[in-house]
Amino acid sequence: MTAATTNGAAPLPGRIDTLTDKENEGLKKTWLRLIEIFQQKGVAWTPPPKVEEVKETKKASRWGFGGGKKETNESKDVFLGTTANPEWLSLPLEKALPLIPGDSLSTTFWNMVAGDNPDAVVLRFLRARKWDLNAGYDMLMNCLRWRIVMRVDDITALGETGIRNELEVLKAGMGESFISNLHSNKSVLGGPDKDGRGISYINVRFHKKEDQDFEVIKLMTLYVMETSRMIVHQPVESSCIVFNLEGFTLANMDFEFVKFLLHCFEAYYPETLGSCLIHKAPWVFSTVWTMITPLLDPVVASKIHFTKNIDELSNYVDKEVLPPFLTGSEEIKKNTDKFPKPPAGSLNRDKTPEYQDYKDMVVEYLHETQTWAKADATTAKDEKRKQQALNYRHATIKAESYLRARTSYHDFGLADVEQGRLLLKFCGKVPTQDITDSV
Repeated sequence: MTAATTNGAAPLPGRIDTLTDKENEGLKKTWLRLIEIFQQKGVAWTPPPKVEEVKETKKASRWGFGGGKKETNESKDVFLGTTANPEWLSLPLEKALPLIPGDSLSTTFWNMVAGDNPDAVVLRFLRARKWDLNAGYDMLMNCLRWRIVMRVDDITALGETGIRNELEVLKAGMGESFISNLHSNKSVLGGPDKDGRGISYINVRFHKKEDQDFEVIKLMTLYVMETSRMIVHQPVESSCIVFNLEGFTLANMDFEFVKFLLHCFEAYYPETLGSCLIHKAPWVFSTVWTMITPLLDPVVASKIHFTKNIDELSNYVDKEVLPPFLTGSEEIKKNTDKFPKPPAGSLNRDKTPEYQDYKDMVVEYLHETQTWAKADATTAKDEKRKQQALNYRHATIKAESYLRARTSYHDFGLADVEQGRLLLKFCGKVPTQDITDSV
């Protein structure tokens, strides 16, 4: 299922198959800048000695809007931001970039691309800055330095079980808190919507700010966002979020989480939010909404739709693929069951033939890209370029188990790699689709 086959919509501008010659030249120039910075030396950095954790944290005011005691160094994250020079993110971009080793920037770039078409990923940043090449490049660099400092690659590599184990070492009980939040039905991945996109259902009633550390919610958010990227395939580049507000009260409001999520979409995952549906918002939500709207980027705001009932929701998602807790055929409860744990991932990549083939393909892709970017030809349509992307995607899919830890969503049937083919299953809601060659 794709956007083209689902609703017959015309291909969108600024994408791989719809670039103008001028846009294609902009893409080439951006790639040459990327290749150059991936080769820089950077400045060596050694983590400081670990200090004993202090458990005191910020007190929240009513509704999770902040207030109370001001946050201090005593409430720092214990996992996020602990393995890289914090100045890489805190300094202005032009001062921070020369400090970061090029191989670190390259590694996180390719982990961000994952199995997608690399051109498509670069184009998202250029479109987000309306084809201002310098602004688009800076946005991409800002994203890469954020990924390094926030350990986004480690989150994907460790997987839910690996994260749980790491957190338990850092702070007793925090790993279990992460797992219980992940499987609590606060967030459920599914789909597709009518444009073929994956869906993240957020059941807001199960969230209360004070029930867990904010770092747990940030980790869970990043883990779910990165997990949902495993089903990306061209031309479906974006996803859908459904905020299910049935049963919502002001006790469920977490303003810090809202700000974090919005900032992620606007700054670090541009052009990946296809639609945001706010379902069954009660009257009391209007108070909250007046506080959220000033934070919304106009592009994000244009993708938000309110639905009151299943008939309205079915304008965006077919009824037969909606989860039973939305259709009313089954009541949803906060899950407390223990699921079988997927095996923990590792931060040390196995030197397997599949992983080495993937690394070799990255080198080959960059070499071919440099040759293509320096060529005089300006024609946007380039079938050889598409074949290079396909070769890269095949190598990434074959190395999937060495790049990404197995998740519960593999076991639930969202998607999986079988005999070297990436199969999109959407948990049996629609016929299985082989998306291996979708570049």
